[in-house]
Amino acid sequence: MALTRLKEKYGFQPGAGYVKTNLDAVRFFWSTEPVERAPLIYNAGLVLILQGQKVGYLGDRIFHYDTDHYLVLSVPLPFDCATFASPEDPMLGLFIDINRIDLHELVPLLEIEPPSKTATSLGLSPAPLDAEMKDAIRRLLDALCSDAASKALGPGILREIAFHCLQGPHGSALRALTQIDSHFERIAKTIADIRQNYATPLRVEDLAREAGMSEPVFHRAFKAITGASPHRYLKTTRLHRAKGLILADNLPVAEAARLVGYENAAHFSREFKKHFKVSPKDAQSAGYRPIDF
Repeated sequence: MALTRLKEKYGFQPGAGYVKTNLDAVRFFWSTEPVERAPLIYNAGLVLILQGQKVGYLGDRIFHYDTDHYLVLSVPLPFDCATFASPEDPMLGLFIDINRIDLHELVPLLEIEPPSKTATSLGLSPAPLDAEMKDAIRRLLDALCSDAASKALGPGILREIAFHCLQGPHGSALRALTQIDSHFERIAKTIADIRQNYATPLRVEDLAREAGMSEPVFHRAFKAITGASPHRYLKTTRLHRAKGLILADNLPVAEAARLVGYENAAHFSREFKKHFKVSPKDAQSAGYRPIDF
């Protein structure tokens, strides 16, 4: 079976982690232990669970993604997630980045009427895996077992998967990304700006002006797409970036706080503990590492 060969090739070790593949847009992630509900950030992309299951929480929404349901994220989103796994029954997943070039090329082929430019929908949705998607994923996994097959066949299979997603029940959010000057595209650009410039002073009124929207309209559209206000999204992004600096780069807490835009280290530590339910120093000593992509 492909999963057996993949485990041998990529060497999934006990614990939790992720590994790159021969395709830049594709990464495996896994856990051999259960993980209680914890905050994370996924980039825009598709989350496929090959073994085990996860449960996500975004506001009052609860969604399951497992071997029969994949997750579609049209924009990078922070949410809470719980992982169900054990050494005997580990969780294994696959993350695929969204290729905007493919979307722009594929959407006109669908002959589907585009949504209104002012339409917005949550940028995160679970979708059932139909037979065509399952077949494409099986062939992708087979290709990932071989370096040559990954390079020769992988890009075409990824394009096929994107095509099926666009036709799926939540493909409208992906199609909206290709609409020039739509609310969805404007908010997506704002999110990209926040994730690039999170350490600088950012004001909501400035973000709204740059998006070409009134502040009330901008706020409503942003929350409809991300499930959070612009201010909350910015704060969450800063905390997750700081977590990476503290845990992955082993930076002192005060230095990490400064690098993500906090002037007061004590204030940063309070917000970190409120968000992650653990202090920065305790997280560092415990090796607290929820996987973010």
